[in-house]
Amino acid sequence: MAYSTKKEVNSLVRTGLYENEEEVIADAVRALLEKKPELRREIGITLYKKGEVSLCKASEIARMNLEEFKEVLSRRGIRIVVRGTKEESDKRLKEVFHV
Repeated sequence: MAYSTKKEVNSLVRTGLYENEEEVIADAVRALLEKKPELRREIGITLYKKGEVSLCKASEIARMNLEEFKEVLSRRGIRIVVRGTKEESDKRLKEVFHV
């Protein structure tokens, strides 16, 4: 963190508006993501590419519906990986279609 930013964060904590530096940073990141929603998409894509979250969770993080998110991945040449066994897939299909 740059010196002046560090001083500003510490000042916010000293005012009592925040309990600690982590709260200031969390609030700043929330505000940034509200101001620049495209960053949420990039976070979702990055976490999905690294295998840290599922496709569904990544689309939630990106605040996109699943089909839109899959389209973005496709346009970027990112392979969509289907996880789970055939039995798990069959079970999910039965739950969805009540078969």
